[in-house]
Amino acid sequence: MFVDMFPMDMPPPGPPIDISPRKPKRSYELRCIIWNTDDVVLEDDAFFTGEKMSDIYVKGWVKGSEDMQSTDIHYRSLTGEGNFNWRFVFPFDYLVAEEKISKIPARLNLQVWDADHFSADDFLGSLTLDLNRFPRGAKSSKLCTLDMLKTDDSVPQISLFKHRRVKGWWPFHVKNEGSEELELTGKVEAELHLMTVEEAEKHPAGLGRSEPDPLDKPNRPDSSFMWFMNPFKSLRYILWHNYKWVIIKVLVVAFLAALLVLFFYSMPVVVVCCLLSGNYLLNCLVSVTYPVILAH
Repeated sequence: MFVDMFPMDMPPPGPPIDISPRKPKRSYELRCIIWNTDDVVLEDDAFFTGEKMSDIYVKGWVKGSEDMQSTDIHYRSLTGEGNFNWRFVFPFDYLVAEEKISKIPARLNLQVWDADHFSADDFLGSLTLDLNRFPRGAKSSKLCTLDMLKTDDSVPQISLFKHRRVKGWWPFHVKNEGSEELELTGKVEAELHLMTVEEAEKHPAGLGRSEPDPLDKPNRPDSSFMWFMNPFKSLRYILWHNYKWVIIKVLVVAFLAALLVLFFYSMPVVVVCCLLSGNYLLNCLVSVTYPVILAH
């Protein structure tokens, strides 16, 4: 609040000064494509096998929870890898002089979660990128580390308002309890594209993988499915994934045993046939050679 006080015996004050906040003069659209995740922590144990896994999905927002968007779920990730090909679209008005969105810093917030069907989802890690100043993404998952988040000016920073389009890997993290140290909980491969409203209208793009400019469906492994929605597929996967070599050995032993059984079962018949064939040949030989011997 701004208050002016004037003495009553003075002339009337001049016109009031307009101190209302500046209105945004530029409108943008941020398109954020979540391509993949890697090395995400495995939070759950598989129901049948007990192996570690996570049902991974990513949340994102710019202004606040009112524009939060989420990817679909990559089920049963056994390695922390997730495949999405999912587009977030965030329109916003920007105050250039203050570098803010309606008094809120221009930041992209990303979080990685583990989906649970019978309880609350588990939070795994987060990443916040100031669109005016954030580290350039790593070229590969192996090069993506927590060192990228250092704030001691040792890491080169870029501005999305200048570069407009970047792609790379960034680290998800959480703060350890009782300290300010960060713990790496995953990595995300994302592509950020900042456009003006006019540019966005000329080149529209849909949410997720929808039209226009749709994204390809990700090539997820066979293990990515909801087990309770596909019980037969689950049973087949569990048996083959965990007991593949046992099944192969059993089939080989069964095949060899079947060959031995057939051999011993057929051997008497073969021997009899050989004996009968031998007697027949002997009789033929005798019938041919005996008259010749008599003639001599």
